[in-house]
Amino acid sequence: MYNQHYTDRERQGQPYEGLDLEKLKNIFLKSLPVIIGLIIISVFLAFLSIRYTRPLYESTSTIQLDFKSEAKVLGFKSFDEDINDLAREIEIIKSKLFLGKVADVLNYWVTYYQYGDILFEERYGNEPFLVYAVDITPNMYNRKIDLDILDNKRYKLSYNIGNQENEAVYNFDDTIKTDHLKIVVSLTERYDQDSDNRYFFTINTRESIVNYLGNNLEVEPLDFKAKTISVTFRAYNRVKVRDIVHAIDTLYIYYTQLEKNKANNQKIEFLNEQLRQTETKLTDLENYFENFTISYKTNDLDENLSKTIYQLEKLDSQKFLIKKRIRELDEANDNLLVGGNVDLNPVTMSVFNEETREEIQRLSSLLQELDVLLTSYNKNTLAYQKKNEEINFLKKRLLSYIESSRKELYNQLDELNARKKMLETQFVSLPSKKTEYSKTERYYALYEEFFLSLMKNKAEFELAQAGTTTNYKILSSATLPSVPISPNKFLYYGIGILAGLLLSFIYISIRYLAHNKITSQQELERLSPAFVLGSIPYYSFEKKNDSRLVVSSNFKSAISEAFRTIRTNLEFLNGHEEKPIIGITSTISGEGKTFVAANLGGIISVLDNKVIMIDLDMRKPRFHEIFENASHDKGLSTILIRKHEVTDCIHNTELENLDYIPAGPLPPNPSELILSDRFDDMIQQLKEMYDVIIIDTPPVGLVTDGIRALKMSSIPIYILRAEVSKKSFLKNVHWLIKVHQLKNMSLILNAVRNTLTGSYGKGYYTTEKTKKQTFVKKFFNF
Repeated sequence: MYNQHYTDRERQGQPYEGLDLEKLKNIFLKSLPVIIGLIIISVFLAFLSIRYTRPLYESTSTIQLDFKSEAKVLGFKSFDEDINDLAREIEIIKSKLFLGKVADVLNYWVTYYQYGDILFEERYGNEPFLVYAVDITPNMYNRKIDLDILDNKRYKLSYNIGNQENEAVYNFDDTIKTDHLKIVVSLTERYDQDSDNRYFFTINTRESIVNYLGNNLEVEPLDFKAKTISVTFRAYNRVKVRDIVHAIDTLYIYYTQLEKNKANNQKIEFLNEQLRQTETKLTDLENYFENFTISYKTNDLDENLSKTIYQLEKLDSQKFLIKKRIRELDEANDNLLVGGNVDLNPVTMSVFNEETREEIQRLSSLLQELDVLLTSYNKNTLAYQKKNEEINFLKKRLLSYIESSRKELYNQLDELNARKKMLETQFVSLPSKKTEYSKTERYYALYEEFFLSLMKNKAEFELAQAGTTTNYKILSSATLPSVPISPNKFLYYGIGILAGLLLSFIYISIRYLAHNKITSQQELERLSPAFVLGSIPYYSFEKKNDSRLVVSSNFKSAISEAFRTIRTNLEFLNGHEEKPIIGITSTISGEGKTFVAANLGGIISVLDNKVIMIDLDMRKPRFHEIFENASHDKGLSTILIRKHEVTDCIHNTELENLDYIPAGPLPPNPSELILSDRFDDMIQQLKEMYDVIIIDTPPVGLVTDGIRALKMSSIPIYILRAEVSKKSFLKNVHWLIKVHQLKNMSLILNAVRNTLTGSYGKGYYTTEKTKKQTFVKKFFNF
């Protein structure tokens, strides 16, 4: 009879094994005390963690960031459009510069603590004493200094520097001075003489306070559209966290106002400097225009160009007239020198002045008179000579005048030429001057516009500085936390329970994976290809003299019912075999092989079947434990050596149809005796005498004595004991089936606990004392 899955398992080379829920259930039930213990330990550890963890408090405030400027109301442009950049504002709050200002405001230069049994508590706001540091060395900063209050007048101060311990008793309010510090300690009204007055304090540096604030401060954006941020601080004192958050909020708003005014001041100073520089440039340009106007007598160069052309033409006309007068003077001079007379036409006369013209007319008259005298007088006469002398005198005077006039006219001509040359030079330079002037005008216009823009911006910033106020709102101010955020009791206990469950799961998993024992009939059916006849419940023998033949002494018990089920399965398994031979074996001793053989024989004999049982385990016989009247003098060994006959060695039992043959005296060669022909003859003789033969063979896992008997058996049965037989024992079953061709190999699982029939006590075997199991094997049920 084969299990239907045998072929597949055999092909795989190993028995099939999945998740055994029955085994898992059994392991869980057996591990229940450990699971409960692990959960209790985990919860207890959670309780210890809560009890001996310093409570951590948290206080939070919400700030809405916005700037409202009165300059916007007047229509000016806002220059702080990026003021709502939350990321920048968050970095400002978290910056060491700002936290340094907070540290200065908080004035937490000394921190006070009180010792407890295990933990210590910060005393903030309820300090029993105050420390005023007058002078301390750098190595005393951030160092724990113990202070024990002895009474309301004295205290003991102690601290360690390197390997040197400093300890002394001082009076309150006295200035104490050591090599390392100079301080004054004063007792406050919060001092309670009944409390544990063991304290310590630290004198903090500004840097340590800033680091403390930065490490415990958290600033996060809440809503970008609403422009809100949260300011959170965590510490071990609930009053302290509230005060610190309140200080950060208040100082941030004030600091922001100062920073914005500072920024506006810097902008105004920059604008003032730009205004000064621009004003200087405008003054230089105005001086240029002024000098240009003075130089060119105009600031309209086009008009000046026309005037220059006109002046040049006018100069040319004047030069022409002067030259004409010079020619006329030259002509008059020549006439005076040659003829002694001057042309009296109006054009010529216009060259001379009135006095000269009168002299010229007189000269003309004298010449006429001289001509008249020549008609009457000769040239040698006195009258003629006087007249001639007067004429020569006038000529000289006229020649002198003409010469002076000519010089004057030439001087005027030189002046006109110089003026013309200057005008011609100016005329040539006027286009470039015009270009320079136009360019300078453009610069002036740009500087003037820039100057006006600077003035306008300056006015806006001055107005913004006067009218800009921070509209930052504290939507929710820092509150005094009532419960700590850590340790969270529910979280810790939850973690404790989960840890206990996790450890229990790991423990059960390890037990399940490490469990190499067969626990249930279902597991046996999965692991072995052989047919499973059934399982026998665990049975406890309460009294030492209880009979091991349970089917006789406890006929209506559950164990007897289990043997009846096995008997029924044997009937189906035997088929048409009239007198079956049942060979019973196991892997090792102690699995209940002999117990099963005896009770199986007993339950079969109840049906009026004559049953003979043979104790083939001559090395370690067991029948004498079940049948107390068993004799050691004769038995199977004496039959096989032909010392006794078969009938001489048969013993009766308390059951009418059940007999047995004991093993007899221990022979030196059990294997050879079993392999002898005498053993076959004995079996044949017994088959004639009995209906069923049951052979209790030696364990095949230890010796091979019983393999021949198993081969002779029509129904070989392999006994496995629950929680004792290892899964590896099934290799022997596979080996018997494959190698020795025991096709009808059947299995019985013995001593099964926690079946539907319930638990049956502590045990029914008293085997040889085994070695003590190690703690690990006991714990994981190896």
